[in-house]
This record gives sequence, structure tokens and C-alpha cells, in this order.
Amino acid sequence: IFLVVLVLGFFLFSTQVPKTPIYEAPLPVEVVRLYFTAWDEQRYADMYSTLSDDFKKREPDANNLSAFRSSVKQQRVTDVKILSLQELSNDGMISHVAYDVQLTPTPTDHLRGTFELSNNQADIIRGWKITRPYGEK
Repeated sequence: IFLVVLVLGFFLFSTQVPKTPIYEAPLPVEVVRLYFTAWDEQRYADMYSTLSDDFKKREPDANNLSAFRSSVKQQRVTDVKILSLQELSNDGMISHVAYDVQLTPTPTDHLRGTFELSNNQADIIRGWKITRPYGEK
């Protein structure tokens, strides 16, 4: 009887303990989608979070959130509409995502290009990050 009570107690206890969800980093296309969606909604911290730590160190306009926010606001974009996103390549470490977005106040202006993303395990927040947010250079 003691063994049965012990087993039942263990079973009940193990089912009562909440499980910690495992964080799964978004896929490259979803990171790019977040970048443009956050831009559209003026959520600059979310937009900034998609950039690699290495890029933030190299780019003066992105070395902190305040500088990044100012830089983005200077562009005076009020609406960002995603027309298409397509992952062109992904080897598990580097991905290239093509984008086509429409920007307002000039809706005839399309921003087209390719973002390079890397699967950064050394960043503060690990996962896919945009390493070249200004497109190919």
C-alpha cells in the first residue's frame, strides 16, 4: 500500500508542477515580418530587437535604442505595408530573405531588397537576427 501511495503521490505532484515553455526563436521570415510590422506600428524596441548585436556595435544610428528610434523617426514613414517576403536561402546559420514593402507617405515608393540574417547564438537574445538591415552592401 505504501508503494501505491508513493507512486500516486509522485504522479499527482508531477502533473501539478507547471512546465516551463521552451522558447523557440522565430524563423527568419518571421523576424523580417516583425521588423516591418513593428516599424508600421512604431514599436521601435521590437524593431530594434530584430537587429544583431554585431550590427548595433558597427552602426552609429543603432548603437542604442534612442539613437535607432531617432534615426527611424527621421524617415517620416507613417505606414509600412508588406507586399511580399520570401526566404531565398537558409543553411542553418545564414539566411537571406527578400522583401517588398510599400511605404507611406509616398505609396508609390517600394522598398525592395534582401536582408541577411544570422542565427546568432552569442547575442543577448539568441536566434535569427538581421545583420544587414540596409540590404546588400
